[in-house]
Amino acid sequence: MSTVSLKEIAIDGLPASVHAGGKGDALLLVHGGWGGASMHWAPVWEQLADRFHVIAPDLPGVGRTDTPGLGSLAAYARWLERLLDSLGVSSAWCVGNSFGAGVTSWFATQCSARCRGLVLVNGTPVPPLPRLVGWLGARPLPRQMLRALVRKQAYNPAILGRAYADPARAPAALRAIMEHGNPPQLDALLDAILQGGPRAPLGVKPLILWGEADRLAGSTARDARKLHDALPGSQLTFIPATGHMPQVENPEAFIDAVTRFIEARSAAARPRGLGGQAGAGA
Repeated sequence: MSTVSLKEIAIDGLPASVHAGGKGDALLLVHGGWGGASMHWAPVWEQLADRFHVIAPDLPGVGRTDTPGLGSLAAYARWLERLLDSLGVSSAWCVGNSFGAGVTSWFATQCSARCRGLVLVNGTPVPPLPRLVGWLGARPLPRQMLRALVRKQAYNPAILGRAYADPARAPAALRAIMEHGNPPQLDALLDAILQGGPRAPLGVKPLILWGEADRLAGSTARDARKLHDALPGSQLTFIPATGHMPQVENPEAFIDAVTRFIEARSAAARPRGLGGQAGAGA
């Protein structure tokens, strides 16, 4: 019997979808720009729900394309905060894949009290950008050019060979999006990225969890090492023979890495007894 089920709720008066289930610490799974929560997390969420309260929303305009995109990473981070409010969740461990890494990084920066820890999966925090970039993105000709570039680099069947160690493992839903002439997620993704990320530094020490065979521009193993060097205190873990969605290509290794990280951080945060030993019940 399935533990994780789809719930329909309302956020800011608009319909929202979230897959949720399980018991334990809240684990917020934020998907990438290629599709919704099921495409990204279905291979792992049932096993994760054995240990955590899994919360996997469909982001407006990206995962749920019958609702409008929110226009910026900041707006998506605020939307996540209101999602947790509606579910009665005070704080959560946050996991973001690809575009979701940008969203959760902003959430961890702006809503730090609600992010217990952060896992970046083949995705990086989006840097702050000059306002001119967003302005140009709203002008017809520059936007047309930027849109064509994103379409080529992110929504193109040819990239599956670089995104996956074994392209045969790519979900059918992802293949359909790649073959779509005008992916409905594209504009929501472009709008959010063009607004840039937060100017405040990322205050948490994340786990950088990376499919080592990812060869997409900006998310190679080399990019993961550069990110690790740029974030003091971060932990870098590679999953061999997997690409941009390691949770799809090797669910067991992904679950093990996330669980170990959370257990280690939770143990370190427990009160210590006399002599530096963990207190009773730890």
